[in-house]
This record gives sequence, structure tokens and C-alpha cells, in this order.
Amino acid sequence: MSTTDQTLTPAELEWQHDVPRSRAFQDIYFNQAGGIAETEHVFLVGNDLPERWQNLPEDARFTLIETGFGTGLNFLCARDLWLRTAPAGARLHYISFEKHPLTQDDLARALAHWPQWSGATRALLAQWPVPMQGLYTLLFDDGRIRLTLALGDAAEMLARIDARADAWFLDGFAPSRNPQMWSEALFAGIADHSGPGTTFATFTAAGVVRRGLTQVGFAIAKRPGFGRKREMLTGTFQSGYTAAASKPWLLRPGEQPAKRRAIVIGAGLAGATTAAALARNGWQVEVLEQHAGPAQAGSGNAQGALYIKLPTQPTQQSRLHLAGLHYSAALIRTLQAQDSASGDICGLISLALDAKAARHQQQLLDTGLYPDSLVQPLSQAEASARAGTATGAGGLLFPHGGWACPPRVCATLLAAPSIRCHYDTTVETLEYDREQRQWRINGGVFCAPVVVVCSAERAGQLAPLAHLPLKPIRGQTTRASVSPDTPTLNTVVCGEGYVSPPQEGKYCFGATFRLRDDRLDVREHEHEENLDLLERALPQLAASLRRQPREGRAAFRATTPDYLPIVGPAPDADWVLRHFARLSKDANWAFEAQMQHLPGLFVNTGHGSKGLISCPISAELLLSQIENTPLPLPRDVAEALNPVRFLIKGLIKRSI
Repeated sequence: MSTTDQTLTPAELEWQHDVPRSRAFQDIYFNQAGGIAETEHVFLVGNDLPERWQNLPEDARFTLIETGFGTGLNFLCARDLWLRTAPAGARLHYISFEKHPLTQDDLARALAHWPQWSGATRALLAQWPVPMQGLYTLLFDDGRIRLTLALGDAAEMLARIDARADAWFLDGFAPSRNPQMWSEALFAGIADHSGPGTTFATFTAAGVVRRGLTQVGFAIAKRPGFGRKREMLTGTFQSGYTAAASKPWLLRPGEQPAKRRAIVIGAGLAGATTAAALARNGWQVEVLEQHAGPAQAGSGNAQGALYIKLPTQPTQQSRLHLAGLHYSAALIRTLQAQDSASGDICGLISLALDAKAARHQQQLLDTGLYPDSLVQPLSQAEASARAGTATGAGGLLFPHGGWACPPRVCATLLAAPSIRCHYDTTVETLEYDREQRQWRINGGVFCAPVVVVCSAERAGQLAPLAHLPLKPIRGQTTRASVSPDTPTLNTVVCGEGYVSPPQEGKYCFGATFRLRDDRLDVREHEHEENLDLLERALPQLAASLRRQPREGRAAFRATTPDYLPIVGPAPDADWVLRHFARLSKDANWAFEAQMQHLPGLFVNTGHGSKGLISCPISAELLLSQIENTPLPLPRDVAEALNPVRFLIKGLIKRSI
């Protein structure tokens, strides 16, 4: 088992005058008397950031990578400098590694030293992830600053990220106290993620650090250290940079649009989150939707669950869903503050309603992969007490699960000033104008250099995306009114279906699953199926709701053959089939590193029933691919979502 798929051990601290000290490394996290001054001297001035950031172009994108997050002091100092000096249109992406993250309580205690940053501290604590290795995206200051916490060993996680640094904060405990971190693998990873002009600064002048960075291509300089420390190191990378990809067909698009104008096709969860991510980063966005308003198709249910199914061995899907749960929960909490009916992170209980489910849940707990803050066992009595009504079994509690109202979420996201929505607008044609270097929709009625297709299974009806293997699956949900004797549910409960706490006096539950059914009529026998599922999970609630008037809604989920969404740049299908044709004879052929995409065309679809979990983080992934900035997901996860995968699999299997 890779260590990148394990629960992390939180930092064990001892406190000296309210200053945290690591028991494992016997070193302090910051200097009580001059912590801010030390960060400014070593890292900010050491990388010449005050001058560099003041002189950035208005729309600049700057990536800063740090090797030890600790208490977040360096991040808070960098954020403060960025907000004071960088242009309003510029964006900072701060990536920080941490193998032993502080607990939320310890982090709050440490950050109490700096009340001047109380707003940022609250935002950091509210988004603090569970101690599980992976990448976690946190947004600050309306998206001007994006923090990616890469939890895990720095060298190991460096190999999994897709990013190029403009500057490095080489922090962490001293080499004499933590020699494992300052390894050859770390120095090689730093070089792999640097380019000409990339700088670094570090508090240490130890020979192992100086030699390691010199050997991988940095020109080293010594500067006066902070306080009693005589010397520190800074430097600039002298070598080139090559974008990494495990296969040539997974290379990123190289060309960036001159103007930040985009069209998003579809106003469901995928389209709304994509449009909002672009708008937050300075794009002018037009949204085209064939229905009369947002979230009228697969995203139109009154309530949906933020729920993940964890495997006993991690998969690309589970890694996507873990990152997505963290990001979506933070999004819903933010939207709930504006509109309480948007959703609620009230917790979610997954019941083990049969022997097979019970065995799986026990095996899941036995692996030790997942921390208690992510998932914890409940007996039947505990589940009933937590839910607020009798449950049909015990199960697992997901404290960060909950529910959301997709139509309200979409409407709120699409209300951004730089988003213009065109409803009752069907996209008939999508063609690229090479002379004007833009996409023409419906013969030129709408034009933009970037188009993102988020129209579920209808994406495959557009000629450039006809190769995408999307299929619709019908599902029907049921809504029933609350009566005086109806139990009040406190959490989302999942078993063979799902039910959320009541909204506007009604419960929403379901959903049915119908393959090869292309009708959207609401059926009474499917209401009965949903009630039967509910009865096995929550018998008292089901008995009450059977006596109440009911209504329903049917829609299609767009799914893919591998049950992963399709997110990324659209390949030039004809070019791919010609260029990589040899795969049909030799799947291991070593091709030259080149790839051809359809310029400015991207896809975000195929989320199935997990859109609330996967759409928001997928929108962030798309944003990074469009702007050629660091990916918010591990490289291998992003590659697993790439639209080109079906063409490559088809060649290998000789099915196309």
C-alpha cells in the first residue's frame, strides 16, 4: 500500500508560553518574539516578493510552493503581502506540503497569536481538511488566493502534483532535526517543478541543502540570516522546465487564449460551477441553456446528498470524491451563509441494511485508511439517536456529509456580475473559426475563444465530441409532505436510497435507477419503490410519509463506461486516431511527446449521481487546465478524467 493512501498522524505538540513545539522533532514552529519578522526576512524578502508582486501584470498568475505548512504563518504573511501589493486581477496559487498537520484545535490556538488576521484564520479553520493524504483546495479573498494543501510526505506528494513554481518557501524543521525531509528525492522534485527564473529561499545554510539544490540546477547565494542566525540561502533555477505527463496523449494544451472570454454550455451543476470558477478568476462568461432556467434537467432535484462511498482499497474515483467532498462541503457552508435553503452540512449516515453492506463497512474500518474525522461507526441505537428517528440498522457516520438544493446552488453561482445567462437557447452547431481563433455557436450567434461543454449526455450530440461514450440513466425522486406525526430527520440517511432532512415542509427521497428508459413521466410504482427503500432504512418515517400526498420528478443522469466523469481538454479525435494508431498493435509503444487538442474546447460532464461531490472540484480542475495553472487534483486522478481516454482505450482494444 502506498503511503499516499493512508491516514496521517497529526502533529504532537507541547506548548511553551503558547508557542507550539514539535515533540517528534524537538523544534519550535515559530519564533514567539519575531515570527512575522522572520517570515518576512527569510521567505518574502528572500524571494524578492515585495518588488516582484508590485510589478506583476494585472492578470498575472503566480505559483508559490512551500515544503512545510506548519501553523500557516508563512501563508498568512504571504497572503497579507499579496493583498497589499499585487494587482487586483492577479491570482496567487499557494501550494504547501504537510506530513503531520495540526489538529483543528491546535491550529486555532497557534493562530490566536495573530488577531490581525482573524478573518483569514476563520476561513482557514472552516476549510481545514481531515488528516488524510491528498490534495485539498481552499479559497480565500473571493478567489484572489487559492491554497492547495498537499497532505503527505513532501517528496512523495511533489511527484503527484502538476505545477510549476515561481517561488519556493523551503521551510520545515532544521535538517539536523528532520533529515528525512531534506532528501535527494525532495531536491529532485523541486527541480522538476521549477523553470528558468524560479527562486527559492530557506532559513537554513546547511551544507546538505546547499549541495542538494546546487546539484539540481539552482544558483545559490548566501544572505544574512534572521536574528541570531548568521546565514540563510536563496537561489534561482538555471535549467529548463518540461511539463510532465505519463503518456503523450495526456499532455496539457499549450496555447492560452489572449482574452478571458468563455461560453459555458449547460446551466446545471457542472455548468454553474464551471461558470462561477471562471468568473471568480476574471473571465467574462456567457452561459447557454436550452431550458427556461438553471438546473432544469439532471441537477433539478429539490435536494441531493453530499455522499461518498469509500472503498477498502483507494481508487482514482475515491481520491476524486475525497477531494470533492472537502471542497463541496466548504462551498455549501459558504452558500448557506447567504441562503439557508441552499443546503446544510448536517452529517450523513450510511446504513448497513444487509449482511454484505455490514461486512463491507467493517472491512472499511479494519483497513485503518480513513480517519475518524472522515468516517466513524455507529450502532443501530447510535444511528437512531443521531438521525432523530429509528433506523433499520447501524452504519457509518460521515460528519462532513450533508445535503444541498442544486437549483438554488446553481442560481446563486450564476448570479455573479460577470456571468450572462441565455435561457431557452439550444446549441445546434459548434464550429471552430481558425482565422478568428474562436468557436462559433449556431452559425456565429455566439462566439468565444474558449467553450466548455457541460450539457450532460447531450455533449456527445455536438460534432467535435461525438466520440464521447455518454449514456443517460433515468431516475425518479419522491417528495412527500410533513404531517404532525412525521419524525424530524436530523441528518441525511443513505441505505439503498437517500433521504434528506425536510425542506419547506417536504421530504425528498429516492431515487430509482432505470437503464434504457428514455421517458420522463412520473410513475406511481416508482414512488412505491422509493417508499419501500425508505421503509428499510427509516421505518417510522416511511410509515408516516405513505399517508401523505406525494409528488415526483424524473430526470436523466449522464454516466460513462468507467463511472468517472469526463473533465478536461477536448482532443482532436481524428488526429489522435491517426497519430496513435500503433496502439492497436502494441499498447506499450513509446510515442514522441506531442498531442493535438481542439483549441479552447473543454468538457465537464458524465458525473452521474455524484454531481454535488464531483462538479465543484471538477470546475476548479478545468479552470487550472484552461489557464495552465497548478492542478487541484493529483496528476494521476486528473489523467483518469481526461476525455482522450476513451479514444486510447478504443485503440488498445481495437474497438475503433
